[in-house]
Amino acid sequence: MLFSSRLLSKIAVVPLLAVVFFAAGCERKEPVAERKFKLLVEENARLADAVAALDPAKAGAKFAGADFSDKAAQQLAAENDRLREILTGSDRAKALAANKTLREEIERQVVAIRGLEFKTPVDYQVLSRKQIKQTMAGKLAEVFSEQEFKDMTEAMAAVGLLPAGFPLREKYIDLLGEQVAAFYDQHAHKLFMYEDASLENAQNRVVLAHELTHALQDQHFGLKRLPLEIKNNDDRAVAASALVEGEATLVMSEYMLKNMSKQMLKDSMVSSFTQNMKQLETAPRYLREMLVFPYLRGQEFCAVLFGQAGYEGVSKAYAQPPSSTAQILHPQKFLTREEPVAIEWADLKMKGEMPIADNCVGEMGMRILFAEWLDAPTGERAAAGWRGDRYLYFAGGQALVWKSVWANAQGAAEFFDAEKKLLEKRHALKDPRTAERSYEADAPRFIRLRQTTANEVILIDAANAEWAQALAEQF
Repeated sequence: MLFSSRLLSKIAVVPLLAVVFFAAGCERKEPVAERKFKLLVEENARLADAVAALDPAKAGAKFAGADFSDKAAQQLAAENDRLREILTGSDRAKALAANKTLREEIERQVVAIRGLEFKTPVDYQVLSRKQIKQTMAGKLAEVFSEQEFKDMTEAMAAVGLLPAGFPLREKYIDLLGEQVAAFYDQHAHKLFMYEDASLENAQNRVVLAHELTHALQDQHFGLKRLPLEIKNNDDRAVAASALVEGEATLVMSEYMLKNMSKQMLKDSMVSSFTQNMKQLETAPRYLREMLVFPYLRGQEFCAVLFGQAGYEGVSKAYAQPPSSTAQILHPQKFLTREEPVAIEWADLKMKGEMPIADNCVGEMGMRILFAEWLDAPTGERAAAGWRGDRYLYFAGGQALVWKSVWANAQGAAEFFDAEKKLLEKRHALKDPRTAERSYEADAPRFIRLRQTTANEVILIDAANAEWAQALAEQF
């Protein structure tokens, strides 16, 4: 799995707050304050002894003072933080050293399978489990602000992909926190391993083979050059991710087959039963399936490229990566370069407002949408003729306009019929009006759905008649 951004610095908030909390009362010699100070002194003695055992030069002198004061408490807390960081760094170094031989063997096998050499040594870093959520939050913040997450959530809810008010950012961090063993950061060019994920466990070795493939991809193709973090086309971003994750899963699978043993089978089964999957199980269908899509469908896509030209065929795909989930679902569309139809609008501003979201759902997104509200077979049929789409969402739930383009009239009709049923189910529309290639309703939302002779389907979903009319005139 890939992530972006940098690690947050470790800030010793709790000790500092403790000092601030009881410093004001130090002159009165409050028993609680004095007890906290004594605990800091005792902690200092333990930490200093532990650091001295590692490196006497770094231990420094033990705290010698006995009188409690605001200044002494702050100095002591700072010194304890320094000693604690030395011990933490030593523990991480030990974790890396303990796995060094196994890492080198896995690197050798991944190189042999993929047919690419590491241009530079892999930069390994170790994280504790306590740091995972903090790290994930920091990485997401490098790409999306909290406001952007809020806008994305509202827009996806307007389309029907997520529940209204869903805490997308928090849930995404929880989902990423369930990942095990390791992950690769293409921005820092580092491979992060969790300090408790020993490579004595066969399943962790399999995961490392996957992440090492990402390191190879980054060194040879430059992962930051791919549209993995594009903000106005989720479909293109997922397609690029499917190439990257699909190839890594393909290499990982071959590594696993070459190293299959009773112990690996046992570790894999234990991992399957013990890994915390609560967050994934309780996530909305769209998140669940989109998180899995790059691995499963991506592997199938890369297997087709591999079948035609080996890993050289996969390598060539990085020069012009897949541009839609339709190309992943139907590899022939990639091989013949059937590109999505770009939907252009002369002016995006409506009633003086720019949309807060401008994005694309794509074939896979539409499959999930209709599977959620109707059923999976309907979703597959309704999305099959996809050639392009784009939606704009205006603030406060005022309005959504969503235009899709289809391969032929039958494909447009399939989508039109499925979307009409979805809207009826979502909104419990009152007194809808149906005409040829047209469907409208005015309560509880103003719905305008129409199919054009150019094999397009346009949906307008507005809070009031004024917005519905304005969108209909412009789009």
